[in-house]
Formats: sequence, C-alpha cells, structure tokens
Amino acid sequence: MNIDTEILESYLDGRLSDHENLEVQVWLAEHIDDPEVVSLLAGHFEGGEAVEASTPRSLEAVRIRLGMTRHAPVRPQVMAWAAAIIALFAVPAAFWAGYRMQREPLVVWQEVSVPNAETRSVTLSDGTVLVLNAGSRLTYPETFSGKERRVFLEGEVLADVAKDPERPFLIQAGDVDVRVHGTKFNFKAYRSDMMVELMLMEGSVSMDIAASEGKREVRLTPGDFAQFDRQAGDISLGTVPPDGFRSFSDNRSFSFINLPLADIAADLERSFGTRIVIADETVASRRFLAFFTNHESLDEILTLLAANGNLRVSRSGEVVYLSGKKS
Repeated sequence: MNIDTEILESYLDGRLSDHENLEVQVWLAEHIDDPEVVSLLAGHFEGGEAVEASTPRSLEAVRIRLGMTRHAPVRPQVMAWAAAIIALFAVPAAFWAGYRMQREPLVVWQEVSVPNAETRSVTLSDGTVLVLNAGSRLTYPETFSGKERRVFLEGEVLADVAKDPERPFLIQAGDVDVRVHGTKFNFKAYRSDMMVELMLMEGSVSMDIAASEGKREVRLTPGDFAQFDRQAGDISLGTVPPDGFRSFSDNRSFSFINLPLADIAADLERSFGTRIVIADETVASRRFLAFFTNHESLDEILTLLAANGNLRVSRSGEVVYLSGKKS
C-alpha cells in the first residue's frame, strides 16, 4: 500500500475502515524513518501546533517507542511497537494534534527476518504453517482477531493455511494480496524482484494485483501457476502438476519459469549467501526456463545456466560475476 497525503489525512481524521487503518498503521511503523513520511506528516500539521510532532526529534522518539531503533536485532522478535501502535497510530489524534479519541483492540505484532542461506518455519496462532525462504520478512499478529487473518510478507513463503471459512487468510506483499480460506501454495514476492509468482497446490486462492491501470484479480485452482511482471504489468497463467512442483523447502529446489536473469541471480544470492553481480546489463532481462531439484550446488546451477543461456560466469574472490559471452 502506497501512502499519499490524501490517505494520511483520511487516516488521521478517522475516515478509514478498520482494514484500511491496519494497513496504514503497519506502513507507518515500517517507514517511520523515511524522509517521505516526515514530509507527509509535516505537510499535514503545517501551520498548527502539531508541527513539532513531525520533526525528526519527535519521529525519533516515536521510532524508539516502537522498538525500531537502528541497532535493533533482525532475528525473530516480538515487536515492541505493538502496544505503541495502538497508543500512537490507532489513536493518532491524541498523539499528533489532540484530535478525537478512539480505541481499537490491542494487537501484538511479531516479526521474523530470515538471513540469507537459511529458511525458517513459523506456526501461527490458528495453526497455519509458513515456511519462509532466505531473505524473507514476515510480520504477523500474535493472535488473530476480527473478520480476517492478515499477515505482511516481503519474500517467499510456502504456506499451509489452516481452514477457517469464517475468516479468510490474507498475505499482503506490497502491490499484491493473496486471499485464501484454507489451502497450500508457494508465493514469492520479493520487493526487489521483477516477477511475483504464485503456485497453488491445494484448495483455491485469489491474487489481487494493484497494477497501474487499476486493481486486477486472478483466481487459481490446484496446479495453476501465476506470474505478475511488475515492470511490464503483465499477468501470465500456466499449469504445473501439483505433485511435480518442488518448492524451495524441498531439498533446496529451484523452479525458474521464464524468469529474468536478474531475479534468478537474486534468488541464488539469497539461497547460497554468495554475492552475485550482473556485470553486463544486457543479460539482466534474459529469461530462462530451468528446474533444479537434486540439491545442486551454486556452481552446478550457474554452469548449466551458462551452457543454455549464452552466459559467462566468472569469480573474483567471494563475488560471482555474470555477463554475456564474447563473440
């Protein structure tokens, strides 16, 4: 969710729904240090007593109270900003400018950040099991409340969602949401990657995409595979036998289905913890179709990609460089 001045004004004035409030709250917590946030808040309070509340000094105090200090550990942690979100964001009027008071149920948030070359499994309060790939970050409530079960993802997850017909499960990943009732799927949405991918194994899901031309919805059934090209705005659908798909959690498998080399390099860098640099930008958008399911090493994968993709692989110290082959 991108926050602009109009959304912020509506939020601070209490004109948003509970669902929209939650999105703004989490966005503010994640971006409290961003210059754009300071600018938005300063613009809102300009000309009034609350100008001081948007100064860097005051924002620093908010950030510290939210438990988001620059030296905070990135390992799994209970987010100390949980109660503060209610005091500072769910009741923004009281904190920022003395607006009207309002109360919301206390939500305690947790966050898991997975280092490169590792994976991690998280079991949520409803029994849902989420396996996170390397370089992923998950933000989720300690206990679900309300009419839906919503978590926030940046990265890749293999999800086995507990069935609850009364409360749909939602994964929000920037410009893409996945909505399910009870199912198993693999979802990849790293913020830096060009492609967003969703592979459904069991049940049914819908994927809502905030594209430039407006919101788009894609519904999947078992075996369906969907890709969203963020750069081109295109959505591609295909079919992969559910029993033939191997997720990252299965013997560190890789499924590169028409993926650009830039995304493949990012996947390999996260999974193997090795710096990979595309030295020749002409090959960054070159696409590959390749599957690696036998726990291949990084060198084995790169060698096979180079053989099929007119690619040159070289090393300098601990860094791998990818470029086009010289004619």
